[in-house]
Amino acid sequence: MHVPQRAVQVLARQALQKRSYHSSLTTSTYNDLPSPAGSWQTQFESQQRKYNTILAAGLAVFAGSLLVGKASGMFEFYNHYPDRPATIETYKP
Repeated sequence: MHVPQRAVQVLARQALQKRSYHSSLTTSTYNDLPSPAGSWQTQFESQQRKYNTILAAGLAVFAGSLLVGKASGMFEFYNHYPDRPATIETYKP
């Protein structure tokens, strides 16, 4: 396969050429960082209210699934004790 000489020249020129273009990105400085505004306590309380709501919902779902599982017979907690111990005839103390 013979590549035409003109194509090689164009590709070589493009590869060796310095490209200058302007980027839309700007350099960040400390002045671009967010600064605190408003009361930290009101923001903290609103976050805690949201987190406590999520916690309560999670606990309610967990308790509900335990109750449904126990009522349907899927869970056995083995919390019933016999009146007296079982007698095992082959047991020798």
